[in-house]
Parts: sequence; structure tokens; C-alpha cells
Amino acid sequence: MKMMHDHLLVEELRVDRYSSSGLLLPEEKWKRRARVLCAPLDCPVQSGDEIIRNMGRGTPITINGQELEIIRLDWVMAKID
Repeated sequence: MKMMHDHLLVEELRVDRYSSSGLLLPEEKWKRRARVLCAPLDCPVQSGDEIIRNMGRGTPITINGQELEIIRLDWVMAKID
């Protein structure tokens, strides 16, 4: 797949929904990490990078039974090194 303009194909990373003390965390606290699967060539993030993204809803897409999402580059808040 080749992404166009400023769009990224990402998969949400599963993070524990509970704190170390056992409290259930709200969705907006744990559902922000993602892995970039496909990015345009001139993009500051590349395939394989882990990111913190905005909680806005992108375009959901299913490929080979895997639930993925297409988001805009400006939804990326940080790249995790």
C-alpha cells in the first residue's frame, strides 16, 4: 500500500487498561499509542515507528482480518524513540 499526501496507516498498540495499583484507566489515557505501518516517503515518521497520536477518529480499515486506521500526519503528537 502506498499512502498519499499526509496520511498514515497505523495499528493501535495494546496497552494495559489498568494502572499498577489496579485502577481502570479511562480510554483516552491508554488508547493513544500506535505503530506506523505505512507512511509517505517524505514523512518525518516512517514504517515501524511508535507514536503517540491524537484521539481523533481516523478511517477504520480491515486488511487480512487486522483492524487498522488511516490518520492524518498532524494527529501525531510524538514519536517514541
